[in-house]
Amino acid sequence: MNYPQSMRLAVLAAVLGAGGVMAQTAPAPAPVPADAAPVVSDVGPAPAQERGSIGAIVLDDSLVRAQRDRDFERTSARTGVASVGRGVMRQTMKAKAQAELAEARATEAADLYRRGAGGMTPK
Repeated sequence: MNYPQSMRLAVLAAVLGAGGVMAQTAPAPAPVPADAAPVVSDVGPAPAQERGSIGAIVLDDSLVRAQRDRDFERTSARTGVASVGRGVMRQTMKAKAQAELAEARATEAADLYRRGAGGMTPK
């Protein structure tokens, strides 16, 4: 067999193969039944239809926002506290620490003065 004949044969085989691939049609998707059950996995909670529930799912004994708000309203009604601003505890602790530091400095200055180092205190 010579080279030109083998090339023609290779091109003919490639054309026939491409034609065979192009002639294939995609299979029609299977019809989905109207009352098919939803796909459920064991990683998450069951769908609401199977739980018989219309509410939220509480995970790890944590309260959802509505429950937290409701509980806060109940406790504020009992204690009379309407609301607490953001960062109140941080500001309170900061002010307390500054007051304690100022008191410690005053005590140290008085102690130095009593020991005779009064000339070292700034005037």
